[in-house]
Parts: sequence; C-alpha cells; structure tokens
Amino acid sequence: METLEVTKCPVCDGLVEVAGPWVGLEVECPDCSEVLRVVSLHPLRLYYAFDPEEEPLPEEEHRVPRGEP
Repeated sequence: METLEVTKCPVCDGLVEVAGPWVGLEVECPDCSEVLRVVSLHPLRLYYAFDPEEEPLPEEEHRVPRGEP
C-alpha cells in the first residue's frame, strides 16, 4: 500500500499530496500548477523541476521559494 504524504508548495504555499514519494519524483501543485520535484523525503520537500535540457529563463534563474534565503 502506497503512503500518502502532504507538504507545502514552495511557490504558493498550497498543500500538495504525494503518493509513494521518492527523490526525483515530479508532481504538479493542484493550486498553482507549478511542476515540482521531490528533493527530500524526511521531511518531504519539493522544489522547482527544471528540465536539464532547457536553459532557465532569466527570471527563473534566481527563483527561491518563500521562507528560504
């Protein structure tokens, strides 16, 4: 049985449910539709999911989630 974990979206602070999370899993925030990647399991943390083949736009290069320096 898969576990269901819940964490906050780093973009909009909305709740994101993740079924059976693993590092590298990509999920979409149901509130803001940002694609996020699981970067930590304990605690569960999400961060922006950038395509490694794609150059980030200039305004995306310095994106930092709220509450982080």
